Amino acid sequence: MVNEAVSEELTKQLDDRFRLVRKLITSEWNRDNEHGLGLTHARILSLLASEGPQKASILADKLLITSGAVTGLADRLVELGYISRERGEQDRRVVLLSIEEEGLRLLDKIAETRQALMHKLYRGMSEQEMQTMLMSFDRMIQNLQES
Repeated sequence: MVNEAVSEELTKQLDDRFRLVRKLITSEWNRDNEHGLGLTHARILSLLASEGPQKASILADKLLITSGAVTGLADRLVELGYISRERGEQDRRVVLLSIEEEGLRLLDKIAETRQALMHKLYRGMSEQEMQTMLMSFDRMIQNLQES
């Protein structure tokens, strides 16, 4: 076990590096992004493509954001023609978000961009290094999920 002073310094360094990696990933993502869509826009498209039409509240739960945030993100995607809003057949008060053909095409481009980003991010890493990272991320997830 490391002493408390060393642990505090390591924790700060890890936090700084984590923030920098996130910043660089976002910067790299934005470089190829023609409409200024964020990663959450892409996640909405992906969920609609894989799971079909969804209510904003369901998407919000899956994305761990508010329904209001989903509405704002969806407004932009509707404006660009990537998704549409449709009323429920049984209950006209229910509004479902659905992906459009243009959204599916964008999703293909997003997949290519993401793949290139992942290759760049992990370039030069050995399989062992990547396995070690997976174990570390799993430990962090477990730590945060414990009550």
